[in-house]
Amino acid sequence: MGDQSYAAGRFAFGIDGQSAGFIKKFSGGVIKGEVVTHDLGTSPIQRKHLATISHEPLTLDVTMGMGKGLWDWIQASWDKGFIQKNCELQACDFNHKVKAVRVFQDAYIKKVVVPTMDSSSKDAGYFTIELDPRIIRYEKGTGETIKGNEDIGAKKWLCSNFRFELGGLPTDRVAKIDSFSWGQKVVKDEIGSFREPIKETSSLMVTSNLKLSISIADYWPWFEWFKSFVIDGKYTDGDEKQGSLTFLAPDLKEELGSISFEHVGIISLEEEAVEANTESVACFVVELYCESMAFNR
Repeated sequence: MGDQSYAAGRFAFGIDGQSAGFIKKFSGGVIKGEVVTHDLGTSPIQRKHLATISHEPLTLDVTMGMGKGLWDWIQASWDKGFIQKNCELQACDFNHKVKAVRVFQDAYIKKVVVPTMDSSSKDAGYFTIELDPRIIRYEKGTGETIKGNEDIGAKKWLCSNFRFELGGLPTDRVAKIDSFSWGQKVVKDEIGSFREPIKETSSLMVTSNLKLSISIADYWPWFEWFKSFVIDGKYTDGDEKQGSLTFLAPDLKEELGSISFEHVGIISLEEEAVEANTESVACFVVELYCESMAFNR
């Protein structure tokens, strides 16, 4: 990838020729040969050769300071699903000079993972984004200097800075929301005359369940919904709720972005396991399903 060594750890990401900023880390995004084996007659040797090649998904960790192009792509994908983009990942040295480039053609956003939101956390927040490209190409770096603010991703977001709301229920004392995800299925269209299969998205969007830890002080309003929805069987569309998760700056007033939830239903409610004579606040845990999510900024 170059004629001399350089310090890794500086990676610039671009979408359709526009900078999306520096990223925290990445993995995957490589080309692999797919091996075919043959058992021939009485030979004790299993014959092998390469057939097609596969282009593996790329996983990125990005912050709230991601470039507008990436925000817009996520938002459009959550809305319509089948949005393709051409991307590139530039590996830079200490002076931000490009040493190697990996190009991803006709990529889909396959999955977005939201980190655990915890009111006691001091960690910076990062989204994990999985991209699935149709074609990957490796290129030598040009040596040009990438300009931009490397610390743009530090934009004011901690995993403790959030606000959750759900259909009139008390949510001011939601202490924790476990990591959850949105995704779409990407399928291969294997065509005989091509070594590199075409990739398309299916119409199916997949949203994971939401799991919340809430102060026991708010137990009864949540229990009443659980009793009605689960025990009494009142679980029509009209009994489901809408909600949102808003990411906040350290002043807990400025809104950095949000995710809205449609058709939310409750699955379970139970008190969190606690140990006697501890000083932690007692909480209960609810698990919710969600039919659809929207990414907003």
